[in-house]
Formats: sequence, structure tokens, C-alpha cells
Amino acid sequence: MGPTSMSMGWKRLLPAALAMACLVTMGAQKPATRAQSGAGPDPDFGHLPKVWHSETTKHDFQVEVTKDVFHAEWINLPAESAKRGAYIHTECRRTGSKWVGNSDISLLVALPDAPAGVDSKICKFNIRFEVDSVSPDKITGQGESLRSFDVATCRVNETKWAPFTWVPKK
Repeated sequence: MGPTSMSMGWKRLLPAALAMACLVTMGAQKPATRAQSGAGPDPDFGHLPKVWHSETTKHDFQVEVTKDVFHAEWINLPAESAKRGAYIHTECRRTGSKWVGNSDISLLVALPDAPAGVDSKICKFNIRFEVDSVSPDKITGQGESLRSFDVATCRVNETKWAPFTWVPKK
């Protein structure tokens, strides 16, 4: 079967499910922090909020940051997605002044034109993710965003980099 075009339902699922990788906040400025600029000691990452909120997707993430590792998990998945085993796990290692790694994604996707009962499946893939700045008020960076995805085979055909901004959950 050839590449399947994304249906309207799929277009709604993809941005929500790829929240970790596609958190687009256009025009976000990256403030210099000690971690970003390299000036002075590293911030005390143990005092950062544990739950962060995407300003773009409205999804929440549990985040743990150390001097060497950035780890995030999507924690407010839709019930059906969680029941079927969907997740987004992100792990990045410190490289210079930023964290570089990837998001391991298991995503419940809608199958266009499929009969009821077989209208979704789990797709697994991996995309790159980078964190530029971590402060008590904001996490910024960029992740790969899907531009072309074959739903039938769960194949990522094309990606592009998109900036993101997270703020502490209130």
C-alpha cells in the first residue's frame, strides 16, 4: 500500500500527540541563563518545577533535569491513548551549553477511511529534540516536527525543526 494522506482526524491527532517534538511558539526569545551562557555555576536544577505546560499544545510534562540529563514524559495523555500504550519519552544529554537527544514516541494514530473498530493503531518512531535554556520560569529549545508521515506504514518521510516553549504548570 502506498503512502496514505493525512485525514482531517489525523491532522488533529498529530499536533496533539507530538506535543513534545512540535511545540511551536513563534517569536519566542531565548533569555540567557547561566546554563546557556556558560557564565558561573550551573543553576540548582533540583529546585525546578516538576510539571511543565506547553503554551502551544496545552499538554503537561513531568520534567527532571540534572547537570547532565534532561528527561521529560507526557503525563496528560488522552485516556484511550494511554490505555493502548501511547507515550512520549524524551531524554537529552548535556552537550556544551544545551541538552541534545531524542523523543521516543509511541502514538495512537487515526487510520483514514478505516472501518469502525480498526480505525486507529499505534505508530512508533523517534525524532530529535534539543533544549537550549532551562530556568525556573521557562524551558526553550527545538524539536523535529513531522512534515510528511505515512500513516499506513508509520514511516516518517520528512521533518523540520520547530521551536518550543514550556512554562511551569499553574
